[in-house]
Amino acid sequence: MIATDELMFQAGIIMLVAFIGAAIASKAKQSVILGYILAGILIGPYIYFEIAGFTYDGLIKDTEFVGLLSNFGLILLMFFVGLEFSISKLKRTKAPAIILALMDVGIGMFVGILIGFSLGWPIVDTIFLAAIISMSSVAITGKALQEMKSISGKESEYILGMVIVESFISMVLLTIAGGLMFESDTEGTNLPSLIIGILAFYSFFIFLAIVVIPRVVKYFEGIKSNELFVLFALGLVFLSAALAEVAGISSIIGAFFIGMVFAETKLADRIADRITPFRDALVAVFFISFGMMIDLNMLGDIIPILIVAVPATLFYEIIMIALISYMLGFTAKASVFMGTSNTGRSSEAVMYASVASSSPAVVKGAEINPFTGVFCFIMSSFAPVLMKHSDSVTKFLTKITPRFMRYGGSLINRTMNKIIFPTSLKLFERTRRLEALLILYLATLVALMVMPFPYSLAVFIIGSAIVVVTYLTLEADLFNVVRTTNFENLGVVTTDPGHISRFISGFVCLSLVTIQSIALLFSIWWMSSLIILVSYFVIIMWMTRSVYRLTRTPHFNITAKPVKRRQPKKKQKPFQPNFQAPTPRPDPGWDLEPPVPEPASEPLATSEPGWDLAPPEPKIGAGQDDEQFTPETPTKARKPKTKEKVQGTVAETEVDDSKWNRL
Repeated sequence: MIATDELMFQAGIIMLVAFIGAAIASKAKQSVILGYILAGILIGPYIYFEIAGFTYDGLIKDTEFVGLLSNFGLILLMFFVGLEFSISKLKRTKAPAIILALMDVGIGMFVGILIGFSLGWPIVDTIFLAAIISMSSVAITGKALQEMKSISGKESEYILGMVIVESFISMVLLTIAGGLMFESDTEGTNLPSLIIGILAFYSFFIFLAIVVIPRVVKYFEGIKSNELFVLFALGLVFLSAALAEVAGISSIIGAFFIGMVFAETKLADRIADRITPFRDALVAVFFISFGMMIDLNMLGDIIPILIVAVPATLFYEIIMIALISYMLGFTAKASVFMGTSNTGRSSEAVMYASVASSSPAVVKGAEINPFTGVFCFIMSSFAPVLMKHSDSVTKFLTKITPRFMRYGGSLINRTMNKIIFPTSLKLFERTRRLEALLILYLATLVALMVMPFPYSLAVFIIGSAIVVVTYLTLEADLFNVVRTTNFENLGVVTTDPGHISRFISGFVCLSLVTIQSIALLFSIWWMSSLIILVSYFVIIMWMTRSVYRLTRTPHFNITAKPVKRRQPKKKQKPFQPNFQAPTPRPDPGWDLEPPVPEPASEPLATSEPGWDLAPPEPKIGAGQDDEQFTPETPTKARKPKTKEKVQGTVAETEVDDSKWNRL
């Protein structure tokens, strides 16, 4: 047992050194977490150096008391992480944040597992190493966004939503890892009982959140005394942690879930306001304690791991996550900014390392602690710099990317933007059938990871059938979206939307099949995953090159074979302008219609005056003078009359002659 004077000395040294480390880190514009860790290294039992005959081997040798305080700090830290996990915050980000969080954690875990298997580490140690590599830092990301004055930006909402989802995923992974450690300490791993225990633990907290807390929270709100309220809140936190320990799960998971239960209540702000001073002091002790556990003599052993882990993490965060963000519909600059913002590592990684080093089931605990400290220091130093220069990174990546790859990415970007992001003009509505297929796919993927080989092959066949149905469903839905999307400035010359919809559906489903293949063959031969990935990227490049030549280059588009076009689900009439030509109105005096041919008329009677249109021939007879009749020139040409009128005129002339003869 530690003496009272030694106890007070340790408490005073820890608090003063924590203050100095945080002040220096703040002046250097770094996270205070790094200052705490460095301060812990300087006062810990593993430091030793000699200068001019002076030997220094640390200030604190017995870490039992510090370890006890650090456990309280870690429990309160995870309680506040759960208290910030709000479903209402995720409603603004919805699908993009969830998809990006799953992909970020999934790719990071895969990279970490590859590194662990290549080093020959046991499965439990490998899981903890993968979790340390994959978990982004909420503190580093939030602080960098505040310094850049981008905390209210559109991309920042998705970044923070993604980090919140990652916190929940980290607790699920830690639950599984804690169960594996618990089983390893006893009689061996029993996966079905582990899964049942985890589900029972989650079900209890879901019951609290849905049934119990909404009915009793009004009684808690009636506590007027702040002293009583603080005691009530701390009692709930530590009792939940104890319940998790009884269930064979890490205590911090219980603290996280009780915080998540109260996140949607009116008590959340009051709890955070009253318990924050306790959290700040004890969390500082936790990071100091972690720094004290770092053995600097192990740096030579962890340098090879760092040489592989740091570039691999930077690659998948800056390149892979940025690429996935771009294909979900974000702009190129926003995608790279989101990728660089996830490069920081701090409290979440330290939490995993602390749990791993304190467990007897972890063999490599002595290497995990120094690796985590140096890894967090390097990544947290890179994160703010990369975020500030994300525009330059975007220009560089755009410059080195081939043209046909940029073209294929733009097709996916514009199409998926109409599907993923909410908009007032609903061109696409996700069907329940497609969502059900994705849920079934995730279920088969989990079954592939936990089942032995003969059974996993049958699950793989079922999953492949689900992927085929998903392709047909997605292609039918995307066809109508592509028809209404404007691709003109990309140089698209095809008249068939089926070329683009089939390309996007094939890309998505090929990715799903690749993930399934890796899950199936990894347990048999882990090197096969690298071969599968290389094959995947080769096929993707071939598909992108083909759609580039088929839909953009006129020569190949003309010579392409005709495809059977799919009819839209709802027949819509094409747009036809309601245009009516005006009625023709001929100008007066102009004959716009062809003249009607006139029939030949009979010879007119010469006795009728006015009808001799030509001068008559001179008549020579008895009793008449030889006179020549010269008619007057008519002033207006008369229109010839029709045949009926001429005949009527002749008959009338004969009647008049007979009248004159009778007279």
